[in-house]
Amino acid sequence: MKQPNLVVLPGWGMEKEAFQPLIKPLSELFHLSFIDWRDMKGLNDFEERVIETITSLDGPVYLLSWSLGSLVSLELSCSFQEKINGFILFGATSRFTTGENYSFGWDPRMVERMKKQLQRNKEKTLTSFYEAMFSDAEKDAGFYDQFIKTIQREFHGDDVFSLLIGLDYLLQKDARASLDPIEAPFILLHGREDKICPLEASSFIKEKLGGKAELHIIEGAGHIPFFTKTQECMEHIKTFIQKEYVHDR
Repeated sequence: MKQPNLVVLPGWGMEKEAFQPLIKPLSELFHLSFIDWRDMKGLNDFEERVIETITSLDGPVYLLSWSLGSLVSLELSCSFQEKINGFILFGATSRFTTGENYSFGWDPRMVERMKKQLQRNKEKTLTSFYEAMFSDAEKDAGFYDQFIKTIQREFHGDDVFSLLIGLDYLLQKDARASLDPIEAPFILLHGREDKICPLEASSFIKEKLGGKAELHIIEGAGHIPFFTKTQECMEHIKTFIQKEYVHDR
């Protein structure tokens, strides 16, 4: 049986190598394609990059999206109903900032402040963000230090302008209206102690999607559960994909 395609969308300021613990186990289930957000020139670039990859692939496509990536994949969902067979979302959100009738995110002023900090001191801003992705227990277990070493060794890095475009994407995009028409199944995996995208953001998506979505809370995890609780996350993904791919066949 031919492997289904999995297109992997990272979070803000992240690269393929952040997914390192998942790459080998995922490649046993899927043909993998990775998107990166480096060298962005405008807000449309996010969706364009994913569209380019999706349309180049034959056969079933699943999206694995994390954080900002989840917002991009939800924005695209309606246009590619026929092509996308399912969604695997980590630390997901359909709207990153708070607003009218929505309180499960950052105050927009916090993102604006982060944009200013980024322009003053990129490295310090990124390091603070990376640290916030881990729960205290994960930091005590050495995962944060391990992640920093991965970044130093593997990441290419991005320029300030491109990172600012990413923060603007998080400020401006609201994919809540895209949720209702989606037919494809979802699995949502969310760290209980996520400080970047609160658990309620995934609960909101689950509530809107009803029976089309399953939500699994990863206890003790922050914003990057696949890095710290890889085996638990993979078990959920395997169960989901075996059920859905067999069903699609």
